[in-house]
Amino acid sequence: MTLSIALRGDTARFPGNTLPALRSALRAGVDLVKIDVHLTSDGYPVLVDERVVALPGSEPRRIGDLTLAELAGARENVERRVPTLMEVLSEFLGRETTPLMIDAASPEAALAADTVLREHGFVDQALFTGPVEALQALRARRPATPMMLSWDQPGPPPEDLARSLRPTFLGKHYTLLDRETVGEMHRFGYRVVAWTVNEFPEMARLIGMGVDAIATERVDDLVSLTSGRAQGPSSHGDPASSPVPQVSPGAAGPDRHTEGPV
Repeated sequence: MTLSIALRGDTARFPGNTLPALRSALRAGVDLVKIDVHLTSDGYPVLVDERVVALPGSEPRRIGDLTLAELAGARENVERRVPTLMEVLSEFLGRETTPLMIDAASPEAALAADTVLREHGFVDQALFTGPVEALQALRARRPATPMMLSWDQPGPPPEDLARSLRPTFLGKHYTLLDRETVGEMHRFGYRVVAWTVNEFPEMARLIGMGVDAIATERVDDLVSLTSGRAQGPSSHGDPASSPVPQVSPGAAGPDRHTEGPV
């Protein structure tokens, strides 16, 4: 089964990293939504695409220099409002897991996001990605948190990096993937995520070569393939729901095969 990952939600219909985009992607049936998490100056993890935001009537400022209250006034359109991670997690109360891939912009953002997950009962129930230093900080705190390491270099990650992070997934740009590369990563015990795939024929080709997950901005097209409904590119009709699988850190990873880095 190939997992479907919506980058920043359903961006074909709504601004990315907003609650409407998240809800629409989940209604469409994606397995995971990748969200970009930054930390405000007063310590709140929030969802934004960019590191710099232009406030009305003032020069652009970095997210880390703004308080949550200041950031709340950055967008007048309610659909573009910057949500906190706490708001996002409240969407999943009552579920056993959360269908999120959290791209933490910094070590501080990763640790703050982990704290919010713990407070909402979702410890080790989201897939984390981001800069290596952010993943290292999180791994030092959480031995069991599932992670995706972006790795666009030839071959598997160095043994010392694999030992310290123990990533479940490796993320690679789809143009770097072929059947041999996917097979090699599988032999080392990694699951492979292909980024960013927006063309329907390319999605089908990657599924055929055995990738484990595909990240896209074309939610309907990908879900139609991963759910087995598609005969061709979707027409963006009414979304259908599908169950969201739990991402288990024990489901894959470098300790699954003795020939890989252990």
